[in-house]
Amino acid sequence: MRHACFVALLALPLVFSSGCAVFIDLFTDPMGRKAAFSRNQRDYTKYVRWSDIEEAARFVHPEVRAEFLAYEGEFDGIRVTDFEVHQVSYSEAQRTARARVTYTAYSMKTMVEREIKEVQEWERQGKGNTWFVRPKLDGLVEQVADLR
Repeated sequence: MRHACFVALLALPLVFSSGCAVFIDLFTDPMGRKAAFSRNQRDYTKYVRWSDIEEAARFVHPEVRAEFLAYEGEFDGIRVTDFEVHQVSYSEAQRTARARVTYTAYSMKTMVEREIKEVQEWERQGKGNTWFVRPKLDGLVEQVADLR
């Protein structure tokens, strides 16, 4: 019994510290704007990484979605092996965000990997937490295509 009480006392700070983190997030981002952005940005970037352009298109701004989908064939000869999000910044009203991402990709013809940097420009529509990106895939595709 004494052992169980000792273990419970040791675990108490962990429980309260994780609770504090949640409270701080709720205080600094009560509408969940940053959390929604983080999920959307991560999912979009993962879909691009796996060349699932149709799924990635769900996160693309409707004004440029058709242009984005036109790149689907370009990904047939390209493989993105990894990505890393380096920096995210938000406008003061959290209506726009910018994410700096580095993809590691190669052309199927040369098998030479290259790092490609992208700046993703995101905007939030209306009063909700729906974020859309205006991607610039031409740079990604062209840089890897140079390896073909």
